[in-house]
Amino acid sequence: MAENKTFTMIKPDAVENGHIGAILAKINESGFRITAMKFTQLSRKDAEAFYDIHRERPFFGDLVDYMTSGPIVAAILEKDN
Repeated sequence: MAENKTFTMIKPDAVENGHIGAILAKINESGFRITAMKFTQLSRKDAEAFYDIHRERPFFGDLVDYMTSGPIVAAILEKDN
């Protein structure tokens, strides 16, 4: 059976509010395996690059500000197809 890989981020407000464990539990309950995980804070440059597809949108600046406002948890997930 083929495996699908996906990337997810637990965003700054969820980290700040202590929801990391509950979110990771939901991910596992949904049948995903966490193959890599990192607790980090995005730099402005990295956030701008990640959300570059939205650069021309009016919310781009606010999105970058939000995503750089605190730490995040970045994870790579796998699930059988």
